[in-house]
Amino acid sequence: MGKEMKTNVQRPTFNVQRSKREAIRKPPRFCVDHWTLNVGRWTFALISAGVSLLAPDSCRADVQRIYTAPDASAPGGIEGKVEVALIYALAINQDRVRVYQAALSDGDRGFKFRGLPTGKYDLVFLAKNKVAYEGLVLGETDFSKQPPASFKNLEDRVEKSDKFFSRYKIHRAMVDAEGEHAFAFVERLRDKDILKQSGEHLNQYLRRFEVITFQRATDTWQLREARHIYREPEPIYDPMPFFKDRYVPELGNIRIVDSVKNLGAIKLPTD
Repeated sequence: MGKEMKTNVQRPTFNVQRSKREAIRKPPRFCVDHWTLNVGRWTFALISAGVSLLAPDSCRADVQRIYTAPDASAPGGIEGKVEVALIYALAINQDRVRVYQAALSDGDRGFKFRGLPTGKYDLVFLAKNKVAYEGLVLGETDFSKQPPASFKNLEDRVEKSDKFFSRYKIHRAMVDAEGEHAFAFVERLRDKDILKQSGEHLNQYLRRFEVITFQRATDTWQLREARHIYREPEPIYDPMPFFKDRYVPELGNIRIVDSVKNLGAIKLPTD
């Protein structure tokens, strides 16, 4: 797995990445990976030249759209410490609808989630050393056991679903026990020029992580939905590297009921 692919930006495509519930709750925002019909002819000329337009504000993650607010009535939580400094610590419920962001402490090595409703959660740590430590429960069988043509179809679906980003990498993909659904942990990079609506250069690149759900359809896979879990701009530097992915089973399937679960000092892979 972990195959890197490059894509050429030819035309804007409409974002289909948000979960169905998010699509109902929020109208699309005209920002990096969201497009509207109200764009002029000059917009398409810039896009075809490899330049994309952005709203006047920066394109940092829309916290209210991507991350779920803690439930003040829920006593559940997760806390612990790791040995590496973190950018984000995320808890994702296993229906992949709610994504919670932890408060960081102790030099960004301590994390604390509060207000988690009862359920099972998978943790994702995005570290400053450019490693994603994750315990995502994606399925029963590694997708590499599928026929090569099946994986090529999966790649095609990922590539075509969002042409704004220059490159993508499928870090890990699994198939469920019934063989009817597949789930993939995907990273996308935008390492090309981005303009604000004013014409000013943003002078930033963009990185996004998401969990994509696929459904088997005859001899192919259809992309059903994608849950963005991180989207942040970064300074321009070439080449812009992908994160390394480290699967840590202990970070997955954490059951929370009515108390804060202390995971203590978590030992993360160092290789």
